Parts: sequence; structure tokens; C-alpha cells
Amino acid sequence: MADEILLFGVRIELWAIVISIFAIIFTLLKDFILPIFFKPKLDFNYEESRPYRRTNVRINNIPNVLGTFLRFKVRNSGRRPAMNCRCQIFKIEDNTHQLFEDYQGFPLRWGSRPESTINQASGERLNIGVGETEFIDIGITTNKHSNIVLQKYHSVPIGIPEIIPHGEYYIYLLFSGDNFKPYTLVFRINKPDNTNPNDIDLELENTYH
Repeated sequence: MADEILLFGVRIELWAIVISIFAIIFTLLKDFILPIFFKPKLDFNYEESRPYRRTNVRINNIPNVLGTFLRFKVRNSGRRPAMNCRCQIFKIEDNTHQLFEDYQGFPLRWGSRPESTINQASGERLNIGVGETEFIDIGITTNKHSNIVLQKYHSVPIGIPEIIPHGEYYIYLLFSGDNFKPYTLVFRINKPDNTNPNDIDLELENTYH
């Protein structure tokens, strides 16, 4: 009888060990191994045409005020949704490499999310499903001045200037999320000293990952 009880106890311990091993293997697969092979892969693109660039748009329905909107595309071509994505400026340089440090942390706006739908606590964050495409607004020019107006994700003051003077700049963006390594994007933007809102060039020069 004692031997049977001992054998039964040994079996229970063995089953407990087996279950623990399977739990560890499952955790390793779910959290470490599968994400290596099944993970989001983000592709970025900009072109000097619609839907990346919208010209002669009336600004806030104000008569005679027209503008040009610039935005770039991000597509998830991977095997998992990209979770809690956001994009922010972490530095701007002019063509002499003078640094404009004020813009570190400037959050850019998702093109598909009107301000009326944004939760101010989490409005910067967006999931991008497998095969889905989203747009991010970069800036606006108008026929009222020669400046470039950067597009933050809501109208609440954030303590960072939104306007940069006309000129040529390199804008460095950080695109981050919960389940992928951050991407760094480098855009070159150039706006001459005039009030023609369409006279602005944007180019995606590089992407680092």
C-alpha cells in the first residue's frame, strides 16, 4: 500500500514537471520564438502626387485661403499586427546641419483620425493590421505666408513650435510601437520664400531599422 502511494506521488510529480515544461515551452514560443518569424514589417513611402500630396485645399473653409497638405504612407506587410504605433519628430536640421532641438518629441498626426474621434490620452497610438495602410500628416503650406506648418496630432498646446520658416530642412522621425524595433525616417523638405503653397518639395531620403 505504501509503495502504491509512493508511486502515485511520483506520478503526480512527474505530471507536474511535464506540465511546467509545456508551460515554459508555450511561453517561449508565444513571447520569444514565434515573434521572430511572425512579426510586423512596416514599409514607408512618399510620392509627389495624390494621395500623398493634396493641393489647392481650402483651409478651414476660409475664403481665398488655400493650402497644400503633405503626408506619407506606412503599410504593414508583415505577419502580425503592429501594435500601438506612433510617430514623432526627434530632430530637425537645416541644410547647414544646424540643429533645431525644440522639435524633439513633436507628435505627428494620423491622417485617418479626425480630432473629434481622438481620445487625448491615447490618440497618438494606433494598431496597423496585417496588410493595412495608414497615412501620417507631416505639414501644410498656405497662400498666406511662406512658412511650413507641422501637423501635430491634436490642437491642444504641447509647448513645441508648430511653424518653421521657409527653407530646406532634414526632418528625422521616430516611428515606434509595442512589438517591433523602432524605425527612423529621414525626410528632406524644401519651401522657397514665396506664398505659392504648391511650391514645396518633400522626399523620403532614408529609412533605418
